[in-house]
Amino acid sequence: MAELKLNVWQDKVWDDEHRFLVLNCGRRAGKTVFSALKIASFVQNNPNSIVYYVSPSYKQSKAIMWEILKMYIPKHWIKSSNETELVHELKNGCMIYLKGADTEPDRLRGVRIDFLVCDEVASFKNWEVVWKKVLRPTLMDSKGKAIFISTPQGYNFWYDFYCMRDVDYKSYTFTSYDNEYIPKEEIDKAFAEDMDPEKNAFNQEYLAKFTFVSGQVYKQWNFESNFIRVPYDPFLPVHLTFDFGVNDPTAIIWLQPNRSEFRAIDYYEANNANVDHFVQVIRSKQYKEPEFITGDPAGNARGISTNTSPIEEYNKHGIYIRVKDGVKIQEQIRITHKYMKSLFVDSHLTRLRDCIHNYRYPNKKEGLVNQSNENPIHDEYSHAMRALEYYFVNVDTGMDFGQNPDKYGNDYLKKKDKLWRIGNRT
Repeated sequence: MAELKLNVWQDKVWDDEHRFLVLNCGRRAGKTVFSALKIASFVQNNPNSIVYYVSPSYKQSKAIMWEILKMYIPKHWIKSSNETELVHELKNGCMIYLKGADTEPDRLRGVRIDFLVCDEVASFKNWEVVWKKVLRPTLMDSKGKAIFISTPQGYNFWYDFYCMRDVDYKSYTFTSYDNEYIPKEEIDKAFAEDMDPEKNAFNQEYLAKFTFVSGQVYKQWNFESNFIRVPYDPFLPVHLTFDFGVNDPTAIIWLQPNRSEFRAIDYYEANNANVDHFVQVIRSKQYKEPEFITGDPAGNARGISTNTSPIEEYNKHGIYIRVKDGVKIQEQIRITHKYMKSLFVDSHLTRLRDCIHNYRYPNKKEGLVNQSNENPIHDEYSHAMRALEYYFVNVDTGMDFGQNPDKYGNDYLKKKDKLWRIGNRT
C-alpha cells in the first residue's frame, strides 16, 4: 500500500461525518486520490461491504481509478481481481466495483451499496436520472455514504448539486493551489498561457470556479433575472417548437408568450423515440391545445423506409408544424439574439438552462474578429437551442402574438388579480 500522505485540504475533509460529501475541485487538486484513500479506509473497517466507484464511462473508470486503487489497497487484502469486469474481491468479504454511468445505468439498479464514489460528475449524461432514480435508492437499505467529486463545467447540474441545502450534504471547493504537492509555478504558467481575457478556462479548471463557457452564443441571457418560476398560465396561449433528431435527441420546448415576453414552461428531449412517443408526451401534458407549433425544416425530409417525413407523421395526429426554409444557422442565431433578453425559463427546467449556458462556438481561432460567422458546436446542448431558434425565426417573420392582446391573451389581461409582473414573481 502506498504511503498515506494527505495534503492540507484532504486532511481537513477526512473526518467530516456528513453522509454525502460534495467536492468541487480544480485539476490535480488530489480529489481522485482522496476518494481512493477513502475507499481503502472504508473496506478496511467495514468487512462484507459493497463499494461502487462510478464515473461517466467504463473507460474513464478504468483509466482514472483502477491503477490508483492497486496502489492504495495492499495486495495481501485482495482475494482476486478481474481487470475485464473491473472488480476487486477482498479477503474480508468486501467487493469493489468500477462502473461507467453511460453504458451501465440499468445494471446499477437493484444492488445494495454501502459506500459510493461518483467522479467527474459534471460530465455525466442525464445525472438527475442516474443519481435520483438509479444510485440514490441503492444506498437506502445500508444507509450508505457517498462522495461526489468533479471539476466544474459551466453552470450545469453539478452547480445545482454543489448548492444543495440539506443536512446530509456538505460541499467544499478546493483549487489546484490547495494541493501543496503541485508546484505553484506550473499552475502560474497555465494562467499565463490562457489567452482568454476573462480567464474562464483557467478559473474553471484550476480555481474550480463556476463560470460561463468560453464562446457562449447567448451571453445576454440573464441567468439571475430570467431563470425563475414561470408556471403554466391557462389564460395564455401555448406554443411548441421542435428540433427533430434521428440518432440525435429530439427536443421540444413549450412556451407561452405574453406581449413582449416569452416564457418557457416545459422541456422534453429523448433519443431513439418515434413520432408516436412524442405525440403521447405532448398529449399527456395538462396544457391547452397548442395553437402555434414550429420546427426544423429538415422535418420535411422523407425517410427511405417510411416514405413519409416527420412533419407528415405529426400532421396525422393533428400537430401541424410550421417551418421557415432557407435560413442559415448564423442568421437564425442573429434573429434569436433579439429575443433572448425577453426569454424567461421556469426554474424547474435546469436542462434547458444548461443548454442555454453551454451552447457555444468552437475555441476562438487566433486573429478571428467576428466569431458569430461560425457555426456553434453541435453537441448535447445544441438541440434545445436549435428548437428555440426555429421558434424565433418563425416569430420574427410574421407572427404578431404578444403584441396583439385582442387575439392573444386578452382573457388573461382582463384577470388583473392574476397578472404576472416582472417585479413580483413567486
